[in-house]
Amino acid sequence: MVVAMQKSVQCTVVGDGLVGKSSLVKRLISGKFHQEYVATLKDDYVTKLSANGDAYTLNVSDIAGEHEDLSSLATPDIYIVCFSLVDDDSMDGVLNFWNPKLRTIGKHTPIVLVGTQSDLRQTGQTGHITTSDGLALAKSMRADAYVECSSKSGSGVLEAFQSALMASIRYKKRKANILKRVLGR
Repeated sequence: MVVAMQKSVQCTVVGDGLVGKSSLVKRLISGKFHQEYVATLKDDYVTKLSANGDAYTLNVSDIAGEHEDLSSLATPDIYIVCFSLVDDDSMDGVLNFWNPKLRTIGKHTPIVLVGTQSDLRQTGQTGHITTSDGLALAKSMRADAYVECSSKSGSGVLEAFQSALMASIRYKKRKANILKRVLGR
């Protein structure tokens, strides 16, 4: 009898309030854009994604932007850190709050940086973040990937979660290879 192992990845989505975290998650789960704002404390969702020909269960936790005690939550396999491409204060929040906080909690947990609300960005507009600015931030915080998306149009949404899944898989493989070398197997 062959027993198929369920492959599961725990993903936690964080970022400042009003950057579009819940819209991003809900767009992935339902395929629809939810215009109305509903404050979130912690919402959990489950969906299926595939990578490298394998099916995975993606457990997604959407955490409030003002959630101060992340250390009380279990460390996930991957963090998605969101900021708004039309709000440079939210980018500062990633650099000065979220990245240091997450690196303290889960020092080696992979991070995918996601710039949201790309449909609202206008070139040359004050406070709007360029792709090169986002890439520079991702590099400075040692993020595993950088993705820009729009929950409204749907562009980049699946790519953000696929990038998170792939980063988690790569991290688990690196970790397993290190254990094999240490244990000599």
